[in-house]
Amino acid sequence: MADDSGTDSFLDDFYPYRESRTFRSIPTEPVSRAEVLEQVTTMAHREDAMGDAGRVSGSIYSGDHEHYEFLTQVYGQFAHANVLQRDMYPSATKFESEIVAMTASMLRADAAAAAGSDPAGVVTSGGSESLISALYAYREHAAVTRGVKAPNVVIPRSAHVALDKGAHWMGIEVRHAPLGDDWLVDVDAAAAMVDDQTIALVGSAGNYGHGLIDPIERLSEVALSNGIGLHVDGCLGGFIWPWAERLGYPVPAWDFRVPGVTSISADTHKYGYGLKGTSVLVFRDKSLRSNLWFTAAEWPGGLYLSPGIAGSRSGGLIASTWAAMVTTGEEGYLNAARGILETAATIRDGIRDRMPQLKVIGDPLFLIAFASDELDIYLVNDGLKEKGWRLNALHLPPALHFAVTRPNTRPGIADEFLNDLQWAVEYAQAHHGEPAASGAVYGIANTPAGFETIAALMGGVLDLMYEPAPELPA
Repeated sequence: MADDSGTDSFLDDFYPYRESRTFRSIPTEPVSRAEVLEQVTTMAHREDAMGDAGRVSGSIYSGDHEHYEFLTQVYGQFAHANVLQRDMYPSATKFESEIVAMTASMLRADAAAAAGSDPAGVVTSGGSESLISALYAYREHAAVTRGVKAPNVVIPRSAHVALDKGAHWMGIEVRHAPLGDDWLVDVDAAAAMVDDQTIALVGSAGNYGHGLIDPIERLSEVALSNGIGLHVDGCLGGFIWPWAERLGYPVPAWDFRVPGVTSISADTHKYGYGLKGTSVLVFRDKSLRSNLWFTAAEWPGGLYLSPGIAGSRSGGLIASTWAAMVTTGEEGYLNAARGILETAATIRDGIRDRMPQLKVIGDPLFLIAFASDELDIYLVNDGLKEKGWRLNALHLPPALHFAVTRPNTRPGIADEFLNDLQWAVEYAQAHHGEPAASGAVYGIANTPAGFETIAALMGGVLDLMYEPAPELPA
């Protein structure tokens, strides 16, 4: 009989609650609320443990459970509310408009207004929707104003993959501009990709992989000279760069003070410390935002209007996001940024000073990415996992990153991480030549066949996510 212990181990890891009751149909008798609360509370405490200990990169941005409790109370007042029905829930207009106004102010929309524009924005379900919505607005705007029929967008190779997803859905060609030796987009190469069918350029202000800001001022010059838009993806960094600048850190120009910037996305559910998932997309001018609107006056169901992809939306998320912003305030954002930036500097400088086998990518401020020319970086990741850390594995090139958040700023966490990273480097040296358990698929990465195989495997993982846990063996 074949040994299926490996399969069982995988299933146990993928479905850690297999031992609990699995529902494949609606239960005949209702499950008691007490039983459900006990089960989900156990799950929540188990899954929060690593993040609460400050041993996770990104993912958990606030970590303050009193803050979460307060936001959950606010959420509960409007969880059932559908903001599509504004006649019933006009509070959503207050919350949503003020979220946009506060974010636009933080992103220096006053500079756009002073130059004669009329800044405006929308609240979305997260960074992906903000990026996809921006692409849609640029595509529609270019079709109407310039007659573009075969739209393309020029983005850095390091830009967030949600742009590729949105472009795939909307029939927009994506032109990936290479990175320079500084890990930032090669602006000259990007400029050479622009033609009369280009709808926009994109630059990152805190790209996901390396946490770096592309040269937005130079991209602005390219956009202005070609009469196209420039979207700045600040989904990750948008709620930390303004405070870093206020604290005196060297933050390159990236917001609406740069004249060619025509839209910016910033996630309120990351360093804005709101609940998952909301994001804000701000446009330099209402004329660009109006491309998102969908209205139907001749539908038998009545007059229909929608500001974006979503139809029904819960008022709870909008109310709790507003509450997160006004109760954090400038003082709270500045204090949080101070702790994050100081912790990140300790980690960045510690890697540079203590571990010559590793190299920090670029000159980051809050997200520290590092690679190695000597070691299998995924073996380093294996070592960190053994020590109880969860970092994000990157590839092209192979690397790891640590996005510092508030839970990581507790005293001693940065030094503990550096000590464990040093141990993980020694672990990788001791296991040189062995396949790593984490990271890219061993032996097939970075080849066309390898990418095709990995894509198929990833599709299989998505399939598993939407299937109930298999029955436990008898």
